[in-house]
Amino acid sequence: MRKFIFLLILIPFFYSCKDKAYIKIQNKVRNATLNNVSWDNNSIAYSLLPGEVSEELKIVDDKDDFPKRAVVKFYMQGAENQVYLQTKYSFSLDAGQTLLIVISDTTSVINPITE
Repeated sequence: MRKFIFLLILIPFFYSCKDKAYIKIQNKVRNATLNNVSWDNNSIAYSLLPGEVSEELKIVDDKDDFPKRAVVKFYMQGAENQVYLQTKYSFSLDAGQTLLIVISDTTSVINPITE
């Protein structure tokens, strides 16, 4: 019984050391699908059609690990061609924040394979 009470006391302590934030991505690239979309090492969406918004992904980590900064990585597919790209600039996500990243025709991207 003592072990059970001890565990009940410890659970809120460990939970209080964690924080969460939310992220989602919108595809505003005309005539192109974004595939295998990820931010940091977190998979956001398998496929996003033009105009589509991903589901919200919850990021849970230690409070000290926020803010997090990372680029968005994806495959852009249009017609029969597909190319791997990532955003040129990283996006910052802070604890308690809900971040919407919009990938559009004017988003600065690079192909790291050719860099």
